[in-house]
Amino acid sequence: MPDPALLSNFNFAVHIELSGLGGDEGLALGNRRGAFSEVQGLEITLEPVSIREGGYNRGARQLVGKTTSPPLILKRGLSLDPAFWTWVQRCIDGTFPLPYVSGTLRVLQADGSAPDAGVWHFENAIVTKVKSADLNAGNAREVPLEELHIVHEGLSRELT
Repeated sequence: MPDPALLSNFNFAVHIELSGLGGDEGLALGNRRGAFSEVQGLEITLEPVSIREGGYNRGARQLVGKTTSPPLILKRGLSLDPAFWTWVQRCIDGTFPLPYVSGTLRVLQADGSAPDAGVWHFENAIVTKVKSADLNAGNAREVPLEELHIVHEGLSRELT
């Protein structure tokens, strides 16, 4: 369960899981968590495939083709866990094998009184962009991570 102190201003928690594909061994230490106040990219697009079938005269049959998802974009966040940053650094280094990870994104209730409002899982992900927030000593509420872009090979929603 996410740390309530860490999530006081954030409603989305990300937990990184080891993929078992190699390259993510450095993540075995720590709890591999981050918290964010905005998430974009929770989208699945199914490409239709039209097939003309002989003897079926009402038009083309519609089948489901390739499934795609845009990158996850996590905004205005924070991770105090060094294992989370180890994963980011391994993606930056680009050494083989790449540190593919899977993860869980939990939508938390603002007051913490109810269970997770939604849970999304992403598979075989790597970081493609990290944007740090401007540092401002006068604003103690400033968060150090402005954007984190994650590309992945699959997205699914946990049904409750």
